[in-house]
Amino acid sequence: MFDRQFEKQWNIFLESKAISLGLTTSQTRVFTTRFARDNWQNKIEDIWQLSDVNSCEAFVKHSTNIYKNIKPFCPKISKGAGNFYIVRDWLIADFQSQANDYIQYKQDYLIRPAVNRECCQAITQPGALIRIKAPSKMGKSRLLNNILEFSDRQEYRPVHINLLQIERSKFSGLDLFLRWFCIYLNDALDLNLNLDDYWSLDRGSMLSCTRYLETILEQIEQPLVLGLDEVDRLLNYPDISQDFFYLLRSWHEEANNDELWEKLRLIVVYSTEDFGSLDINQSPFNVGVPIELQPIERSQLIELADSYGLSLSEEESDRLMTMLGGQPYLVDLILSTLSSSSQLNLDELLQQATADTGIYSSYLRHHLINLKSNIELTEIFIEILNSPKPLQVDTLLGYQLYRMGLIKWSRDNCVVPSCELFKLYFLPRLDANR
Repeated sequence: MFDRQFEKQWNIFLESKAISLGLTTSQTRVFTTRFARDNWQNKIEDIWQLSDVNSCEAFVKHSTNIYKNIKPFCPKISKGAGNFYIVRDWLIADFQSQANDYIQYKQDYLIRPAVNRECCQAITQPGALIRIKAPSKMGKSRLLNNILEFSDRQEYRPVHINLLQIERSKFSGLDLFLRWFCIYLNDALDLNLNLDDYWSLDRGSMLSCTRYLETILEQIEQPLVLGLDEVDRLLNYPDISQDFFYLLRSWHEEANNDELWEKLRLIVVYSTEDFGSLDINQSPFNVGVPIELQPIERSQLIELADSYGLSLSEEESDRLMTMLGGQPYLVDLILSTLSSSSQLNLDELLQQATADTGIYSSYLRHHLINLKSNIELTEIFIEILNSPKPLQVDTLLGYQLYRMGLIKWSRDNCVVPSCELFKLYFLPRLDANR
């Protein structure tokens, strides 16, 4: 049972358990240190420094408070010695009963554990708002799903809305969009509220929508966790986005005044800082907990390769990081391809990476078509690819390229290509058409 895979799953379980127990940051460090598999046989005197607390006495004090938090769920805890073994066995039994929830390590490697932990802690706070920003294919939707799954395990009421999946006709006006929004919530929560009973032309669609949501919060006992994915799409409809984003902001702020609205927890997922004419001070984009996803690090790449049963040399790891720049989608695709085929090796896959028949052909061709449809964007991207140093560019064009995942920001508001693969693929194809 206690193999390497168990340890990975066990560590994820401990972090999740610390959140559900409401432990502080210091208590979480002590908890995960004390119950880490490698420390089961060790004395406190030998491990307390691993938790970054000030002293062994502080470690013991935190441990005592942790046991107090756990005692309502584990009555066997006493005032005497031996509580470590009692709690350890209780945790193992809980872990085994929920094993399927934690056998997800391979799927969750792209998101740094600290980011997952921060988001899960944040969503437990009354009136929480988390805003997740990252370019395309960086794991935004994956992180959103992680938070919603965690919320479901807390017996909250999670609702996932992907705005890319809404038919265009629903964006023809604010009233129509907000009515669709309310009906979607009603269906997702399996309620039986008649929208027309709450909608009034005299009251207006924004107040009608707010009244309807307030009724939902009154009817459900648990917090409502609303995950809004791909909200960038609304920016194409300023007559809707200005008012809807203002509603999200006002609902979030209402939690400061009304206990009922503390039950609403919001997660907003987007790719750009180019908000056009939107008044950001009447939107959710400068409040709450900001999360910006970054490329994976070398250590994460090695860990992912290991989860696929691959053993990479230092040279191979370096080549992958240089070629792919830690882009999660690109890294995952090449490693999953390697693990599923015994006839291919890393050298062959990297040599074919820029070919029109390579494993990235569909992804790269999609971006190539979009670039060729915008001459101004193409010209500036060629300049970026050819520049030997970070280049300062027009802000709006920069955000378009960032949203596509083709560049990353450097110092002094300058940009560079996201990875070597883009230089090798796009330069010959874009330069040929100039």
